[in-house]
Amino acid sequence: MRMRQVEAFRAVMVSGGVTAAAQMLNVSQPAVSRLIADLEREVGFALFERRGGRVIPTGQAQALYEAVQRSFTGLDLLDQAARRIRAHPVGTIRVAALAALAAGVLPPVIAAFQARYPDIRVTVESLGQRGVLDRVFLGQADLGLAVVAPPRVGVASAPLAEAEYVCLLPAGHRLALQDAVEVGDLAGETFIGPMHEADALWFGIDEVLSRSGVAVERRLETQHSFAAYAFVEAGLGVTVAEPFSAPLFHRLGVVVRPFRPALSVGFALFEPEIGPTPPVIAEFRAAVLTAAAARLAKAQALARGA
Repeated sequence: MRMRQVEAFRAVMVSGGVTAAAQMLNVSQPAVSRLIADLEREVGFALFERRGGRVIPTGQAQALYEAVQRSFTGLDLLDQAARRIRAHPVGTIRVAALAALAAGVLPPVIAAFQARYPDIRVTVESLGQRGVLDRVFLGQADLGLAVVAPPRVGVASAPLAEAEYVCLLPAGHRLALQDAVEVGDLAGETFIGPMHEADALWFGIDEVLSRSGVAVERRLETQHSFAAYAFVEAGLGVTVAEPFSAPLFHRLGVVVRPFRPALSVGFALFEPEIGPTPPVIAEFRAAVLTAAAARLAKAQALARGA
């Protein structure tokens, strides 16, 4: 069994066809077909059924593909390592983060870091939860900031913060005079709610509304909490969201109050699991931890009216 045969087999399984596999491997379609035929002779069983212009994997092909994937995982991690080595020490730190963390935590970190290391460039990509984890896994980000996630091969994680949701109200709202907002207080309110495809910051909000039997008016939905803050500032409704964006939007007039019953979400730092962390990344990571704690403390103070 030759490596080129295995690569052709994997490409067909991933792409779903011989033509697409040929494009992936930058070879001709007949070349892929020959490699698959050679591999079938090597293993002694058929890998695909030919139905018209389509190829359908056999049961044996599916079993073989699982073994191939396990083998390629190691190669993918080596590829990640090579990309990370290339990126350092040329002077770039690549960060992938949820929008709330990119805007709420990173600015003071980057400002202090660039004052200390003026020759180091920082790139920040604002993505959803899945995008952040994929960037880290593929070695396209040195650091990821997102919600706590299940373990994933090739990705290391460490706790960043446990953050309690807050209730957000437009300036002058009737609930702004309360010390805290109970879920029942939201009955009948125009509520800016999460879409079904919303990012991980929204988990649990619909559940607590449903469990409490509270009916709200939902005429506006969004995927990301940062956008919801902007909608509240514009007077389009109220919402419950993560606290990292609270200090920024409080300056724009958004009222921040504790929400009851308490809801919280765990955040984490993610890194490619490909050997020791470069010292400059470790220093940046430590600064992020400090900044996140400071941001949460400020948001809690605002919610208490301090």
